[in-house]
Amino acid sequence: MWILQVGAAQSQADYLLLLSASLIAVGLAAFIVYHAFRGYKRNSSRRMLFLASGLSLIMIIPITLSIGVNTLGQVIPLQPRVYTFHLPIVIRVSEIVGLCCILFSLLIKPERQN
Repeated sequence: MWILQVGAAQSQADYLLLLSASLIAVGLAAFIVYHAFRGYKRNSSRRMLFLASGLSLIMIIPITLSIGVNTLGQVIPLQPRVYTFHLPIVIRVSEIVGLCCILFSLLIKPERQN
């Protein structure tokens, strides 16, 4: 009986460690995206806007979705397909769109300065 309790406590500690690492990653990503967005506002550069958008779609949205769905799954039971198909496909689409935004930001011509 005691072994089962340790296993449950261990999984909760693992979850908290993973949550902490994820929140640190989201915080750092938000800091980077914020500075890219400030660069867009300061220079009115569409390139920086697409860079900021792409970085947020790659770094912030997937982690936030993962935390949100896992937290929701602890409150209400979700079907296993949510974790094995729906969440991964939404995350991959977000990453693909983010990569396209970053690629576009690298390929568009810089605006002319007056």
